[in-house]
Amino acid sequence: MPFNGNFIQQHAKAVSRHCNVAAIHALPVAEKSKEKITAKWNNGVYEVVVYYAKINSNTPILSQYQKGKEQQKAYIKAYEIALKEIKSFNLVHLNVVYPAGLFALYLNKNYNLPFILTEHWTAFQKDSFTKLEKYFVKKIAKKALMICPVSEHLKTAMIAFGIENTFKVIPNVVDTDLFKFKPKVTPNKRTEILHISNLKDDHKNVSGILNTIKKLSLERSDFCLTIAGDGDIEQCKENADTLNIPEDLIKFEGEKTQKEVAELMNKSDFFIIFSNYETFSIVIAEAWALGLPVISSKCGGLTEEINIQNGISVAPKNEKELLNAILHMMDNLSKYNLHDIAAKTQDRFSFNKVSKQFLEIYNNTIVKN
Repeated sequence: MPFNGNFIQQHAKAVSRHCNVAAIHALPVAEKSKEKITAKWNNGVYEVVVYYAKINSNTPILSQYQKGKEQQKAYIKAYEIALKEIKSFNLVHLNVVYPAGLFALYLNKNYNLPFILTEHWTAFQKDSFTKLEKYFVKKIAKKALMICPVSEHLKTAMIAFGIENTFKVIPNVVDTDLFKFKPKVTPNKRTEILHISNLKDDHKNVSGILNTIKKLSLERSDFCLTIAGDGDIEQCKENADTLNIPEDLIKFEGEKTQKEVAELMNKSDFFIIFSNYETFSIVIAEAWALGLPVISSKCGGLTEEINIQNGISVAPKNEKELLNAILHMMDNLSKYNLHDIAAKTQDRFSFNKVSKQFLEIYNNTIVKN
């Protein structure tokens, strides 16, 4: 299962415990012949995806207009399919303000459906919007009855961006039945280190991890780093080969399902993430839910909550600090209370905990509207 969008699916699954939920999505495809519609029930959520032909134009403004028009048509089609199954809707829960928010505005105007917004987007930390995008982002966000960023760090970034609204931070969900602490029967013979991400180097700085592991390999060999993710794993392998990292000290696993991620984490001793920026970082929450201490760059989201009880923080891009943190954690793993790390996370990010927070907002929003 690709990581992108999985957190939205988990939110939908959480609230489906209390509500009838349909999740709709519109996706462009390269060829018109590949246009299709999928609609199915999945873990209590009616999922509808409409695939539409991708717009190709050499005129940026025209291309953007046509793309928006085709996307809206696809969303309308998806909504009509969902409406036949669910019968009626009281509220729209928008995830990621733009461009899907344009359809939330359409539903609000034409069907008087109120909407709230859950935001996950890293773009607010980079401020990489065009002028037109900024206009629509602010317009959509202003119309939302409430905004629920997934972290305090993202909330701060959105306010700095110029968005004015009522905010309530509600985190992403961890499947605490799957990501559940299990004490190791026998300790690993060597320290097992794990990194899981989308492997995009400008975001996750995997090359920085590999550089650091190379330096670590020159000092000791009682460890193994496993890298997994749904990105360019072959490029990671090539980078490791170029650095001459010994093959017995590094493994590459590629894309994993949630169940496989949990299995990998259960076999590991600690988790490492060295991102340049984050809005939440669900893998940190999942690692903590399994009792793993985490080494992370301090770059937003849950990375801001790392302390001496649950891990070590380092400065982004600072490979020297990262190396020292790895060495320290390898030598002090026994000092971490793994059960305590897991217990605090299970209580905070469970389906039950998050769904109740959203249900309260839903009820208040529907009554006020």
